[in-house]
Amino acid sequence: MKRMVLPLFVGILFLVVQTTLFPLFPIHRVRPDLLFIFTLSLAFLFPPISGGIIAFFMGYLADLFSGNALGFYALSRSLLFFAVYFSKERVYLEGFFSQFLFTFLFAILEGVFILILMNTLQLVTLSKLYPLFFTILLPQSFFTGLFTPFFFLLFKKGALLLFSQPEKGIKEKG
Repeated sequence: MKRMVLPLFVGILFLVVQTTLFPLFPIHRVRPDLLFIFTLSLAFLFPPISGGIIAFFMGYLADLFSGNALGFYALSRSLLFFAVYFSKERVYLEGFFSQFLFTFLFAILEGVFILILMNTLQLVTLSKLYPLFFTILLPQSFFTGLFTPFFFLLFKKGALLLFSQPEKGIKEKG
């Protein structure tokens, strides 16, 4: 139970920080997506069922606070979790550049997926969505990628503290 409640609490905390403090930055629309980084780290630290449930719930909460059509982030974050979960064995993410590039590419893929959903379901013309790719999606993906190595390190240390098991017995000296 502790393995599900604490990550949900951390995700909600990141959502609150992202929706209340980040709008105070001078560039309003371009800011890192902490829930995106959290979803990526869930894929590396959790099994598919519990991590997928947490990713879906975080996406659903992001939908509630974003003002877009309900379900875009819930679907995209769930798909993102499983895409990263099933590709994590094939990717080497030990350095800053590899973590940045991995996050940058997945953020662009998620953004394009959401733009396609918006175009398909809400019939928004591509001429209105095309400038959003260069003015919002690319810079936001870049900043999300820059913040990723710090948060990956933070999540890794937190997971070690959360999932470490105390030793079962006391060793006696000689």
